[in-house]
Amino acid sequence: MIVPISRISHLLRTRASQFFGLNQEPSAQAGRGTRIGLFVSGAFLVAVGLLIVLISSLFVVLAIPVFLFGAYNLVNSRRKILSLSRSNLLSLSGHLCATVVLYLLFTRILWVTYMTDSIVGSYMGVLKVLALQNPYGYSIKPFLDHFSFPPSFYTPRIDGSFEFHLNYPALNFLTLLPLYAAGLHDLRDGVFIFHILSVLLIFGLVPSRQKALSLAPFVFFPAFVAASWTDSVWAFFLVGGAILWYRNRNLGLLMVGFAGATKQIALIAAPFLLIRLWQESPGSKLRNTLVGAGAIATGFLGPNIPFMLSSPSQWWAATIAPYFPGGAAQVPGGVGLSGVLLDLGVVPPPLFFVALMSLVGVGALYLYSTRFSKSRYFVWIFPIMIMFFYYRSFPNYIFYWAFPLAYEFFNSRPALSIWHFSPFHTLPWHPSVGPTLRSVRSRLRVPLLAGLLLTTVFVGAFGTYVSNSPPSRVDVQINSIVDPDGIGASTLLNVTLDNLTPRPIVPSFFVKWSYLPYLWASDSNQSLAPSSSASYLVSATDGLAAVPRSTSFRVYVFDAGTRNLVGQSLPFRIDSPLPTIENPHFRWWTLDVGAGAKVPFSWKLTKANIDSLTPVIQGLDHNQTSGISLRLNYTSPAINVEKIMLSQKIFLNSTTMNLSLFDPAATSTGNRAVLGVTLTDGAHELSYIFSNTTAKSTLFTSSYNITNVVPVAASAWTTVFIDANQAWLAQGWAVPNQVTFTIFLQANSAGLYSASIRDLSYPVSGQVSL
Repeated sequence: MIVPISRISHLLRTRASQFFGLNQEPSAQAGRGTRIGLFVSGAFLVAVGLLIVLISSLFVVLAIPVFLFGAYNLVNSRRKILSLSRSNLLSLSGHLCATVVLYLLFTRILWVTYMTDSIVGSYMGVLKVLALQNPYGYSIKPFLDHFSFPPSFYTPRIDGSFEFHLNYPALNFLTLLPLYAAGLHDLRDGVFIFHILSVLLIFGLVPSRQKALSLAPFVFFPAFVAASWTDSVWAFFLVGGAILWYRNRNLGLLMVGFAGATKQIALIAAPFLLIRLWQESPGSKLRNTLVGAGAIATGFLGPNIPFMLSSPSQWWAATIAPYFPGGAAQVPGGVGLSGVLLDLGVVPPPLFFVALMSLVGVGALYLYSTRFSKSRYFVWIFPIMIMFFYYRSFPNYIFYWAFPLAYEFFNSRPALSIWHFSPFHTLPWHPSVGPTLRSVRSRLRVPLLAGLLLTTVFVGAFGTYVSNSPPSRVDVQINSIVDPDGIGASTLLNVTLDNLTPRPIVPSFFVKWSYLPYLWASDSNQSLAPSSSASYLVSATDGLAAVPRSTSFRVYVFDAGTRNLVGQSLPFRIDSPLPTIENPHFRWWTLDVGAGAKVPFSWKLTKANIDSLTPVIQGLDHNQTSGISLRLNYTSPAINVEKIMLSQKIFLNSTTMNLSLFDPAATSTGNRAVLGVTLTDGAHELSYIFSNTTAKSTLFTSSYNITNVVPVAASAWTTVFIDANQAWLAQGWAVPNQVTFTIFLQANSAGLYSASIRDLSYPVSGQVSL
């Protein structure tokens, strides 16, 4: 048994050396690409260290080793004598260290909850399968509510409804199910594992002189995973397909099928890979291509078969039907052509983009097949080109093709000049006229054909859209935009529509000031008759959809019946005054991704010594339209201060205000709860403690802190007036630009505590300050 074990040990050491690039001769020196990769690794570490310091001074201790490691890699990248194996190992270690720290920083501190409905759909899929249920028959709406998602986090449809179904194939959640069952209940952790595996595979299998540089394209992806993008899973299968292609093409195509069974857009690469298979097959091309197509179909259908058999109609309606032109249209946008046209005020229907994608795809297949010898390694670029013309060309639909593309590029090092599009390439410096013209004409043939194809596709498709559009449109006039509740963003629009079309419309309103249009609610769902006009009050669904002050925006009006754009406003902008304190009545609520809870918009919730998932704040009424109630249940056996803090930054001269408080005396089983507010500039702190056990105000002062105990009534609404601005100036402290205003409830002994604040308001003249 000793000999086989020694052979296995030797084989493992050899493979590990090859993987990390340690099998090079000691004299092998790092080249320019390796040095660049090491420099990027060092810069990545330094950037993560700076982010740690910016987030909180409490984590400076963690930032120091990250800074030192980054500086070490930066210095080594400039050394004249640097071994290849050492630089590869330093690059990988630095990249993995920065990646893990950045991911943990985001998911455990900044974004502690999910942020996309796609990962919530995967979460539902995992739970339903564990309960032996078919997830395609259920709505994700209860799960969105469980994670306190506001409507701005939903996927809106043009008709004014939302998409609440799981729209991805089965492998999207089946791959994460074992990790969830093993204890990784945050699905982002499972997606992150797939990201790390993809990066390690690319690093380990590309040539040694490309290893360090192969890590550079992936420095931003940990943030994407933390932001709840699940695309690292299908990208992992694409990387597997690219790697296995050189070992067993059918297994590589099977992996591509698995990628399509995770997210449908991965199947865009299938026709190009089948062309590659046809071109590279040494034997029967037709037979090998048919077998390869069967491998892709097996990879896609295999994981989906149980759900297809369970309910074929539900599976089809969830995963296939939405991608056909007749499916429920969603609002267009993204980083591709649809986003460009949307900003120009042109919104063709999804059928326009489907036709455009099809024609561009046909052109790309033609170019790939006719220029195969020079473009075989760039097979992963063509899906990016096609997705640019998708009507929802989101960044993740484009960026994640970088994984298989990076492996192909660094493994094969193909020439960047694919088809010699430049007609002047390698022309003599002093050419004769005749041969030069013939050479230019020959070299222009391919770019002219490609340009003519794309121009014909675009003009033809757009001409078809224009010819089928209504002869007249709906005129959209913005009358006013206001912020009635003082949240620092406009939440109410007055819009007049003049229907110039020959048919009635049912308007749905979308307001675009950011990456994608947000659906806004209208005060009327009645149809607008032809040749008539009407005014509508349109309100934001939540604070995230509201238009920030001094931001340009545009209103798009769709017909919910035909799902066509019928009108859009001119760009509009209003420079509303900055409110003294934002959302003072606590009427607008949204998800605080750092706290993992729904909180009043513009306010930041912070918990000290309290479990991150414990709910501590709610509205005074069920609709969360006014006031807040703080709840603290102290059950810890340790004697620590548990504290709930709700804060925002305001100007010091805005701190003269009334607070409407309710401090119950009978809801606590202990007597050490404190309700109060603080103002601080980081160096000085001014505190007001509200007490229902004292009859007069008490002031405690020091060089840097002031505490004022203010009497309030027990179990009754009390209006308290404070003038923190005057108290601050009276101490002679330096006047800061802004202070952090915090409402807090804290306790240090067992009990159930609560307190409520109805609103903050500004006083009338004549009141006495505290």
